[in-house]
Amino acid sequence: MRSIILLALLASGTASALPAHRATAPEPLAPRNFQAPDFHAATLSNGIPITVVENHEVPLVWVQVAFNRGGYTDPADKPGLANVTMDMLNEGAGDLDAAGLSKATRRIATHLNTWSGSDDAGASIRSLTSNLSESLDLLTVVLRAPTFPDADWSLLRKKRLADLESARNNPRSIYKRVWAKQFYGDSYRGNITTEAGYNAITIDDMRAWWSGNITPETARIFVGGDTSLAAVQPLLEARLGTWTGEAVDAAAPEALAIEPTSPHIVLVDKPGAPQSVVQVGTRTKLTRRDSGYMAAFLANMSFGGMFSARLNLNLREDKGWTYGARSSFQHNRLPEVFSGGASVKTDTTADTIQEILRELNESQGDRPFLETELENVRGYLLGTYPLRFESPNFLLDQLKDVWIYDLPDDWVSGYSDRVRSVTLPDAQAAWNRWIDPKRLTIVVVGDAATIRTGLDGLDLPVAVVDADGNAVGD
Repeated sequence: MRSIILLALLASGTASALPAHRATAPEPLAPRNFQAPDFHAATLSNGIPITVVENHEVPLVWVQVAFNRGGYTDPADKPGLANVTMDMLNEGAGDLDAAGLSKATRRIATHLNTWSGSDDAGASIRSLTSNLSESLDLLTVVLRAPTFPDADWSLLRKKRLADLESARNNPRSIYKRVWAKQFYGDSYRGNITTEAGYNAITIDDMRAWWSGNITPETARIFVGGDTSLAAVQPLLEARLGTWTGEAVDAAAPEALAIEPTSPHIVLVDKPGAPQSVVQVGTRTKLTRRDSGYMAAFLANMSFGGMFSARLNLNLREDKGWTYGARSSFQHNRLPEVFSGGASVKTDTTADTIQEILRELNESQGDRPFLETELENVRGYLLGTYPLRFESPNFLLDQLKDVWIYDLPDDWVSGYSDRVRSVTLPDAQAAWNRWIDPKRLTIVVVGDAATIRTGLDGLDLPVAVVDADGNAVGD
């Protein structure tokens, strides 16, 4: 009702009679400094470091036992070994089979999870504070005494093979597989899963990977929630402090030596696809440890990192070709890969590529970033950052990243200051330095019969590959 009255007053020209504080919108409040939660550290008697973040708002505790080993250790002929090994940990451990573990976690309302990514692996629980001791018992037996039942691996293998077949029919999944091959070759993230790889993995392979990589010397424990270091350390010491085991050596992944010298298109034919996945990217030598990383990060946020960024405003809001377009830097153990694109209407595929290339070139030429764009990004990042700490898991994951990727000690505590310190010249210089439009790889997954003529019209080389990134006849 008040808004209706105000509109009526404005229409009649009588709004000037309103008090000044009613007729003028207030200025936004000055941003308040945010202090990230403190954490406490200790070490178990066998050398495993512990980090504890207290949050007593709800009676829940999160515990992650993380390991600095992951898919990067997979043998070339057995991609996915680390991932399936960690999957199998909760299929049977100690005296419990998969059903027994499931029943035990449900009885005490605990969520138990095991995982492996490209760069790390781990096991975690989310437990009621009152059931933390019993939950840690289950976590411990899964880590220290997995049984790797052969029958469960047979079932899991069938599911993985079915998932693989499905991935080759999904344009987004196809793009991810081909993208990995383009930017990482046949190793590290480019060592993608295959039927031959899954069929080659044995129970003995899993036991060997587990015993050589899931060890105290590769582990760190991160705890958050309704507990304290004094309360949780004795519980962890009793269960994991006596754990022994020697880790095998693991070579760090290496970046591809060959760099493209001009933009080129990699096409995957998906007959009948109503949309095309278009993704443009380039390898950089930038890492999160570099002092100029935050400047590059804010520049990318202005280009395509948020809804109001240039890429989305162009392709979604102005052209209406997509539900959303984004760009980002991809983090892992190697320098950053810049990536930007969208799923677009098939008949706009070539036009989308042209628009992305135009936006990239103009952002480094006659349409550089504006102060207003940078301030919008800065306000968004500073305003949303505190919200991420609502769950202790966010800080635990950040602290894990500091360890896994050897990030600066003030990665969390200094985040807001680093965001505030970036100037417009800093952001533009970082963008111009790290993003080279002349070295772009453009991955397109779509209906070749419909889009090929348009792609050829871009006057860029086109290489045709299959859903696994292997070259096929053009």
